[in-house]
Amino acid sequence: MKFGIMCQLQMPRPWSADAERQAYRNAIEQAVAAEEAGFDYFWITEQHFCIEIGHSACPEMTLAALSQLTTRIRLGFAVIILPCHNPFMVAERVATLDVLSGGRAEFGCGRGAYPYIVEGLGLDPAMGRELGRETLEAVLGMFEHEFFPGYKGEHLDLPARHVIPRPIQHPHPPLWVAASNLDTWAHAGRMGFGALGITHNTPDEMRPAIDAYRTAIRSPDRSARVGKFDNEHAGAFAIGVCLDDDREGRAVGCAAARWYFGENDAELNHVRFASGGALHSVAEKFAKRSDDELIEDARAIGGNPDTVSCQVEKWAGAGLDQLMFMFQSGRTSHEQAMRSIRLVGEKVIPRFTE
Repeated sequence: MKFGIMCQLQMPRPWSADAERQAYRNAIEQAVAAEEAGFDYFWITEQHFCIEIGHSACPEMTLAALSQLTTRIRLGFAVIILPCHNPFMVAERVATLDVLSGGRAEFGCGRGAYPYIVEGLGLDPAMGRELGRETLEAVLGMFEHEFFPGYKGEHLDLPARHVIPRPIQHPHPPLWVAASNLDTWAHAGRMGFGALGITHNTPDEMRPAIDAYRTAIRSPDRSARVGKFDNEHAGAFAIGVCLDDDREGRAVGCAAARWYFGENDAELNHVRFASGGALHSVAEKFAKRSDDELIEDARAIGGNPDTVSCQVEKWAGAGLDQLMFMFQSGRTSHEQAMRSIRLVGEKVIPRFTE
């Protein structure tokens, strides 16, 4: 089991005059602390227009800053919204991070969490899957060839060009895809990608999807492969904390998870949790469960190191090989997030690496 930190720069109101600046500084401090504590990955999402929920509009800039403050931890895009970006610029950003970090970039990609984002960036969501596929094919061609020969598809017509800088990792950084829905896991396996899921289902509910992922990525049928090598990793991010007092950790962790899944007054909840949508049903599940039930389900992370270790063990038993903690979520304080990082480093990670 490997361990990561997931970040999307949440900023619940009310705000102070320097709240946004402080949120970025806190995220950077947490990432540096995570490396010192023994975490393997730092992931950051790409969010646009998501006031309070996610202020991480330029993840490449945050990761570039971290590349100069860290030496070992892997730095991951979780994920780049491929249909909304020029393929040349995607290749340039990923390669630049790889150069700056000495070959530590992780290339996660997706087509956007919900239409509000992609529509705001000028894209018809119905085009997302095919345009995203073409964009990824073009980007990987840019990584493969010293002189990119060009690409022509239904949506893209790109000229031949030198695409620089070149990534350090050859033939390209590890590939990941967002897998927030259970039916996406097998698709990720068929493509040979690492999967980036979320723990809003129980380990028992997620286990068949993870099994399908393993079966697909180990299949001799490689007709759907995209990259030059398979990146077999089943990861998911979990919201909560790890604190010294078990009861406090349960309460704070569940409050953070409930906030993330809709129990707040953020003005975009009507978009994220629209009736009939996937997240709407998740919010309903969380509303019906007590804090202790959410902890027992391992849907939320919370408690002391012993309790959190039991939750990690459940996810390992379901087939995950990476758990990414979102410690800075909802109204969890920076101090609580930092304490969580240190406690997990001292008392949880060693149990799964020895």
